[in-house]
Amino acid sequence: METEESRYGISMIKPISFYSSESEKIKLNWFCYELSMAIYDEIKENLGKRLKKYKIDDEPLAEFSIYISKKMKDIILQKLSGRIEKVYFSYEMVESYFPNLSDKLVNKVLDGISKAWDELLSVCEICPTRCISEKDAYCTMFDEGPY
Repeated sequence: METEESRYGISMIKPISFYSSESEKIKLNWFCYELSMAIYDEIKENLGKRLKKYKIDDEPLAEFSIYISKKMKDIILQKLSGRIEKVYFSYEMVESYFPNLSDKLVNKVLDGISKAWDELLSVCEICPTRCISEKDAYCTMFDEGPY
């Protein structure tokens, strides 16, 4: 049976990865935390066995998911400010982190990131927390727990 912990990668990804001071406990950083868990879960579920052949198990996958979600923060801000029209996921984001993956597997990882992004946004549409529209507001969820 799937637990909340396994479903959200909670054991591998901690909120502390998304702030270093009280002032960084904002909703945009919480969104990035949620995105990292969604990416982790999507990729682990669909590509976990294939990635193990490249010696990529839970810990490097969690670190990658955190890395990607933090990289996405700049892209999200560009989208919100109107500087870009569409959010994009680049091949280089994956290849620079995992340089030994085949092109086909890089594409599958990108598909997983895209699916995680789309699914998270669909949840965000109905979530009352409004992490994106209130991106700079303090996020009390960082203070709740346990994680």
